[in-house]
Amino acid sequence: MKEFCELRINNKFVELLPKTIIGNDMGPVTRVKIEKGTSEYQLTKEIAEKIKAKNNESFFYGWGINRKYSKSELSNALLFTLNISDVFEPTGEECGTLYDETVACEFCGANRKQISSLILKKGTIPKKDIAKTIGSEIVVSEKFVNAVRQRNLKGLQYSPTNIEKYYQLKANTEIDLSVNTIIVGINPFDLSTTSEGEIYKCPKGHTIGLNLLSEAYVLNSPSISEFDFLVSKQKIGVKRGLLRPEPLYFCSQAFRKMIEDEKLRGFDFEIAHIE
Repeated sequence: MKEFCELRINNKFVELLPKTIIGNDMGPVTRVKIEKGTSEYQLTKEIAEKIKAKNNESFFYGWGINRKYSKSELSNALLFTLNISDVFEPTGEECGTLYDETVACEFCGANRKQISSLILKKGTIPKKDIAKTIGSEIVVSEKFVNAVRQRNLKGLQYSPTNIEKYYQLKANTEIDLSVNTIIVGINPFDLSTTSEGEIYKCPKGHTIGLNLLSEAYVLNSPSISEFDFLVSKQKIGVKRGLLRPEPLYFCSQAFRKMIEDEKLRGFDFEIAHIE
């Protein structure tokens, strides 16, 4: 596996980067892609730390982590993290979906209970087979549901929405993250668990950080071999406006094969590690 960090560097500081890093000038920022573990990455990290300590400006304005796997790595994996790439608004909450907030955690806002069917605004769902609102409500296409039924995949729970041919997707089973192995933080160079009054690591253990920075690590469980779709018990993120902490989503090889065979859209996969 090769792991790359993409940064959108503030052009005020782009000249501080090692000359071996070639970026794409995008006006106010320069987009760079750096392989993690290299000397260039370590130097960039040191620059970011110095600027944070001495300046009241951001070294970069956006970031992302990309991982590339070999065919053998993908074919031998037992579990995958399922990333949903398409996010849309408005949320179900804004459209009339009802929630019981009294059961949510008073610290992090996790684990509120949905008490009505999912209501969404027509015409807002991306034309993909899976997508989610910014409030972490997942919807899937009729094509997705039919493919799951045909293959008899386990662990998926879906219910109709007010939008024809779209269903809300949930998982029946939770598994535990390996919280001592997984890396979380605000960004690749800042592993803080709090910022500006927000708490990203819940004292009750519901949330473990703002963003996932490493591959996912989970504790071994019989559920991993029994089900094709699972979610993590611990969540990532923060309650902020309409945003809510959400679990990590996991799937089996059979699930991934279904996506590839049926050419379903809206998915990205990373290997998850079992400890």
